[in-house]
Amino acid sequence: MNFDTLRLDHMGIRVTDLAIAEAFYAKLGFVRDPEEYAPAVKACGLVHPTGLRIHLIYNGEPASEGNVLLDAPVKLPGYTHAAFIVDSMDELAAWFARENIQISEGPVMMGQGRRNVCFIRDPDLNVLEFNEILIR
Repeated sequence: MNFDTLRLDHMGIRVTDLAIAEAFYAKLGFVRDPEEYAPAVKACGLVHPTGLRIHLIYNGEPASEGNVLLDAPVKLPGYTHAAFIVDSMDELAAWFARENIQISEGPVMMGQGRRNVCFIRDPDLNVLEFNEILIR
């Protein structure tokens, strides 16, 4: 098997309320793809102008103790976050402030100045990481 053409198709993000999650991700530029809306399985595909796709899986139960993968003292296996590349961390941080989106960590320099990183959480406390690549 040759994996030279392996590419990411989409990320699945479990949420509790489709309308709230869809409105949040719309702020980040994602719009509903009508061909990927599947109410029978509680999944809604969103696409970004860059071609990046996410699927909101809207069968989640509200968490009583935060994000079960990151906030609990016992660390369970599972996907912990999605990471995105942006052109300017300063512009992104200013935009987050204008949109009242709280940065949960950062921006901080990682990897000897290779990238400037910050984290936010969506309404269901799913973690999103944003990276400005400084040295390639």
